[in-house]
Amino acid sequence: MHEATWIDRYIVPLVTAPGAARLRDDVALLSASGPMIATMDTIVAGVHFLADDPLDTVGQKLVRVNASDIFAKGAEPAEALLSIAWPNRGVESEFAALISGIACDLEEFGVGLIGGDLVGTSGPLTLTMTLTGRCINTAPVRRSGGSAGEALFVNGEIGWGGVGLRAAQDGGPAEHAQRYRVPRISSLFAAQTVADLATASMDVSDGLLLDGARLAAASGCGLEIDLGAVPLASPTENTSEIVSQCTAGDDYRILLSAEADKAVSGFTAIGKLTESQGLRLFHHGQLVNAPSTLGFEH
Repeated sequence: MHEATWIDRYIVPLVTAPGAARLRDDVALLSASGPMIATMDTIVAGVHFLADDPLDTVGQKLVRVNASDIFAKGAEPAEALLSIAWPNRGVESEFAALISGIACDLEEFGVGLIGGDLVGTSGPLTLTMTLTGRCINTAPVRRSGGSAGEALFVNGEIGWGGVGLRAAQDGGPAEHAQRYRVPRISSLFAAQTVADLATASMDVSDGLLLDGARLAAASGCGLEIDLGAVPLASPTENTSEIVSQCTAGDDYRILLSAEADKAVSGFTAIGKLTESQGLRLFHHGQLVNAPSTLGFEH
């Protein structure tokens, strides 16, 4: 790998923000306007994506897992810093594919790349992105703002991470595998909904049950989830299969709480926050034992 050459050839063309100085300096000037937030995610080959996944899809996934966090806070993605630990055995054509996927989704979500780092490694491909966001209102919507009695909502379908992973591993339907490799995340419309109506919000990345428990705990509440109300990637009446989809992770949907009488456009009501602590699951009115593992633990 010729670090300087590859940066000039593949990364510099993506850098258009004036504050980045075409990467000719050690720092970038943020184009801050109004309340700003930041998030950072790292994805590692063999942990967060399959080692043989097409690298353009890996690049897209990197952008999307970060943008999902920003949208879930009621904010709009703004600028990104990118760090790549590239395997020493990697070839330039694979690097070009990775950058093409990143470039595709930087444009898709209106993100300006303002800097980063590129190093060689004897380990697996490791990618880190720091992404800033502009709050739609005066502050982000935290996990901790929910109250007992409020309804719990989710947008989109839950379970595509697990359904798609199995397809990618076992040679299942290509369109299912693609939903794992390039998750369909929320949009600025959903972020506006969060800003307008949510009392607490977060993205669902480690499994609906685990992330729901996290939101409730941060808000000092318990929660009840109606498994029959959860919109699923693979609809079923089998309780264990529903739970499997709700614990698989990699869905990148938005989970929020709002006043129970609110109509939350684009979201489905799946339960409520409660005064009693802990997670309770129901299916057709019957109590269901919660699984020992609620989601993906890093």
